[in-house]
Amino acid sequence: MSDNTATLAATLTPTLLPHQLPVEHHRLFSLAQPFLQQPHQVANFRFFEASLLRVNTGQLRLRREQDTPLYVDNADQLVLVSQHIQADVSKTPDSAQGFFSSLYLGFSPTLVAAFYREHAPYLSTLPALNGYQTLPLDDQLRDTLDFCLRGIHDASASSLLQQHRLSGVLLALAERGIVFMPRASEPLGTRLTALLAAAPEFAWTAANASHQLAMSEATLRRRLVDEQTSFRELLQDIRMHHAMTLLQTTRWSLTQIADACGYRASSRFSLRFKQRFGCSPADIR
Repeated sequence: MSDNTATLAATLTPTLLPHQLPVEHHRLFSLAQPFLQQPHQVANFRFFEASLLRVNTGQLRLRREQDTPLYVDNADQLVLVSQHIQADVSKTPDSAQGFFSSLYLGFSPTLVAAFYREHAPYLSTLPALNGYQTLPLDDQLRDTLDFCLRGIHDASASSLLQQHRLSGVLLALAERGIVFMPRASEPLGTRLTALLAAAPEFAWTAANASHQLAMSEATLRRRLVDEQTSFRELLQDIRMHHAMTLLQTTRWSLTQIADACGYRASSRFSLRFKQRFGCSPADIR
């Protein structure tokens, strides 16, 4: 497995010097292809984006307290998850082949909002997905998804081409009754998440983040309290989820992953990871 199979969004993010701030950009998607040889469980995993998952080998289990657990153990079904859903996630290697592998594709809020605006007359008549749901992967949908993935993996493909192909997947899902609904008024937490997730390795503070969002630090903190979160909680959750992705999709050392998540000390990174997920980074591998 290549070291370059981390989320594509991460690989496209430039390395920042300590004094630099990331420039604003419109990321269209996140992509990861986890490969695990040990069972793996995560409590309260947050899906920051509307997401599509396909299990290639092994079994995936999602569970929320108010929902019936969802099990998927083949590549003939997709799992669709709405934005900001939190669920317990379990991944179990196939007993015969000895590993778990899957595809994760996240659609950015910017992409979902643009798609919804373009197709509002049609989409407004359909119920929005709230939670998670499986969908049979028929031949036409499979072709649409494969066509999209080829565009994503093509280094010469423009962002306009990638957006067109991603929108094709969203349209194919809508034709099958799956609609990701953008929020009528984007919460500050969503905007801040996009900013921090673009450069989780940066030495973020509430002061420099508020400057990037064109507001005072006091306003940022007050509005986050209104949304029942805080700058520190959001930043740590983003970094820990980024770490989880890197642990599952790369062969980077723990020092490299800690650094990519904004931690200069591997011991502190490992402590935060265990506090968040209940296991050490080494347990994931």
